[in-house]
Amino acid sequence: MKIPLPNLSSIRAQIIIGGLLPLILVASIFGVLVGSFGIQDKEESIESQARLIVDNLSQVTEYYLFSGDREMLTKLVEAAVMSRWVESVAIVDLERHVIAQGGSELPKEAVPNYIDRWRSAGKTASVLRHREQSLQEKRVAVSDMFYVREIGGNVFEISNDLYTQSTQASLPANNMLGWIILGVDTAEVDFATEQVIVRSIWVILLGVVFSLLVSFYLSSRFLRPINAVTETIDSLAHGDMSARAHPRGRGEIVRLASNVNSMAETIESSQRELHQRVAWATSSLQRKVSELEQRNRELDVARTKANEAEKVKANFLANMSHEIRTPVNAIYGFSQRILRPGSASETKEYVEMMSRAAKLLIHLIDGILGFSKAESGAIRLHESIFDIRLCLENIATIFSTEAQQKGLELVALIDSDVPEYIRGDELRIEQVLANLLANAIKFTEEGHVLLRASVDGDHKSLKISVSDTGIGIPDDEISNLFKAFEQNDSTSTRNFGGVGLGLSICQHITALMGGSVAVDSEPGKGSEFSFKLPINTQVKTELPVDAPLLKLNVLIFEPHPMARHSMRNMLVMQGITVYTAQSVAVASRILANDLPGNTAIDVVIVGLSPRSDMAESNRENIKAVRRCFTGPILLMATSRHSEIDLLTNIEGKVQVLVKPARTESVVKRLAELLDAGTRATRLAVHEDSTEVFLQGCTILVAEDNEFNRRLVESWLLDWGAKVVLARDGEEAVARAVEHGVDLVLLDLHMPNLDGFSALKKLRALDDPDISSVPVVIVTADVFGAKDCLGEQFPRVQLVYKPINSELLAKTISNMLGMVGSGITSEPITQAPTIPDRLRPKLERELGRLGDALHSAISNQAHRDVGDLLHQIQGVAGYFRLDALEHSVDACRRTLKSEISQQFTREVEHLLALLADPSRQTGEEVDE
Repeated sequence: MKIPLPNLSSIRAQIIIGGLLPLILVASIFGVLVGSFGIQDKEESIESQARLIVDNLSQVTEYYLFSGDREMLTKLVEAAVMSRWVESVAIVDLERHVIAQGGSELPKEAVPNYIDRWRSAGKTASVLRHREQSLQEKRVAVSDMFYVREIGGNVFEISNDLYTQSTQASLPANNMLGWIILGVDTAEVDFATEQVIVRSIWVILLGVVFSLLVSFYLSSRFLRPINAVTETIDSLAHGDMSARAHPRGRGEIVRLASNVNSMAETIESSQRELHQRVAWATSSLQRKVSELEQRNRELDVARTKANEAEKVKANFLANMSHEIRTPVNAIYGFSQRILRPGSASETKEYVEMMSRAAKLLIHLIDGILGFSKAESGAIRLHESIFDIRLCLENIATIFSTEAQQKGLELVALIDSDVPEYIRGDELRIEQVLANLLANAIKFTEEGHVLLRASVDGDHKSLKISVSDTGIGIPDDEISNLFKAFEQNDSTSTRNFGGVGLGLSICQHITALMGGSVAVDSEPGKGSEFSFKLPINTQVKTELPVDAPLLKLNVLIFEPHPMARHSMRNMLVMQGITVYTAQSVAVASRILANDLPGNTAIDVVIVGLSPRSDMAESNRENIKAVRRCFTGPILLMATSRHSEIDLLTNIEGKVQVLVKPARTESVVKRLAELLDAGTRATRLAVHEDSTEVFLQGCTILVAEDNEFNRRLVESWLLDWGAKVVLARDGEEAVARAVEHGVDLVLLDLHMPNLDGFSALKKLRALDDPDISSVPVVIVTADVFGAKDCLGEQFPRVQLVYKPINSELLAKTISNMLGMVGSGITSEPITQAPTIPDRLRPKLERELGRLGDALHSAISNQAHRDVGDLLHQIQGVAGYFRLDALEHSVDACRRTLKSEISQQFTREVEHLLALLADPSRQTGEEVDE
């Protein structure tokens, strides 16, 4: 493990080192001096004591040595050895023989050496340092300090009485007798020296410790304020502007700390001010950035809305023609056809509905074109008292055809407690209902659409709802329903049409009425749109005055529960006794007089399924009712086109109405069925009319082009005929046998089986009525058709394109051998005329055929190209569009197995003509 070295560059270390070294040096010098002086004093003390002993022994032993008293000398020597400093004592005579000794034994050979050294030292009693070791003995003279002193030299007076001798003797002065050699005990000397050294060391240690304590004290006292200042500066450097130094005392450090504190306060104040400025600047910048982001978002939203509005505007303008012009043209064309002289009263009823639809459509157009007015809140309501029941029935009747075309059951269910009259804006309410019904039918492929009116519990408001069994609406898309030009799916416009204004206009109108449109929808199961109207006016509904209807017992056999409920409420409000049945079994039981009081049913109303009036299930239901009931039957059909088939195939009194029917129409039909003087005609036309000369006749029209087929069909229907349609030769033969037709209109050029082959099959049938049926061949091939027919097909008449209704009527009349039919026998010029009512349809048909031809050429479908050229030639022949007909002929002549350059040039010319059908049809008429 590496031990970290102390930082010697720090102030604390330098202060400690600077204070400690001098003190240690002084303590060391003092200790050395103390030791030196102590040792010196000890040696001087030992030397003085040794000198004293030697001097004393020298004086004492002088006499005994002179007298030769060895015993006494020995005692004196032994007494001297008792001293702690004396290791050995020896008395030597002049012959250098040891007379007496004590303590450690001196080597004999060392004695002369000591004396010689003494003499060389000046014959003074001095310390001689020498260490001797006997060579013969193991004993060693331990002492290395010894003293030598001569014995003698003093004058002694001997008293007479000391000796018995009579002579008197005296020693001469300075007469030496011998020497005294004294060895000092060196162990004691060393011990004393060690004591002196130990004391010196302790003195040094105490000095060092004292120096350390003083150094630490001084460093702490000096560094404490410096550390405080340093820590304060460190805190300031790390961002703690609140740090302050708190030194005590006086001096430069305190002034330094005060200056540091002042500097910290200044820095803190500056930093605080700087932070405030930065915070203000940051806040201002953030505010401006936020405002800029908000403006950018607003600009993005505005740009997105502008782009979307531009796209919607383009789509709106693109769809406006089809969405508005088409129904207006249809209403106008059919109303002109029906309002011609000789139309029946029932037909005029339909005209009334179409006129009302046209009036409503005009308001719809005004609503679309005046959408900005709705956005600005400038729409005003024009309230009046009106029949709400009739209003609901009328709007349902207007949309009945559209629902029938999709095979939907359109039901107007009006609860019995709904008042007859209320106050409000009838046209605006119809406008809302028209939008809701149009959307419901548009987005429903099967099932039903229900228009319902009911009164809430407190009888203060009327709830009107439109529900369907369509595709439904996801929850996350409901919020976008009422935005202008918005549709839930980008494919809605392509699949269903529309521009997305209907629900937005509905929301504006209902808001003006004090409410809003509520939505309840489940994807895949359907939707319900509803709104409420205040009941401001209630007029009591009076029962009709027609007494026979008040006593009428009617059975409603309607499988659809909503339609059954709607019809029941309608008749109950008229005072009619109503029985209902949802199945054949229940209807049969009721008709078998299974009623209380032997009540008999007067009229049976049979509702037909919406997909096809002539479906097998509908036929079985009608037959089951007729087996149990021979009285009048009112059939509620789903299509006006099947009216003839229904009247033809059912025996007895029968009337037909199209669902949903108005109360007025139902009551009128019931009255006609009960009136004995009124006969149930097969067609709703006057028999005295010259234009219904084909009444009771069934005519088959075989034409592959739908437009031509519908055109001829409309003429035949005007003339009172029952029309059967076929698209090719195979269908023509099969339907001629199935329906037992009276005449066949046959186009020569048809897919699958052409007209010649179909004619051969008809003539080869076993049934003489069908094999000999009159046939009118419609063709543009003047020479080829006549050559092919020759004389082999009797009862065949050629009609060359272009044809008109008068020529066709005369030909049919002649073929059927009719006399007095009202058809003029004057020559008919085949003038090329295009009725105004058919011009829009013709233009659309030509445009459709042009698109289909272009697609077939792009896909290199040669067979489809040939079929389409034939269809275009047929349309051009019907209306004598010469330029178009010539272009088609040129294309057909150049059409080979592979598309050639010449064919391409001809087709481009033909497509250019078809691309501008309005100009083409206009030019032909102007010729």
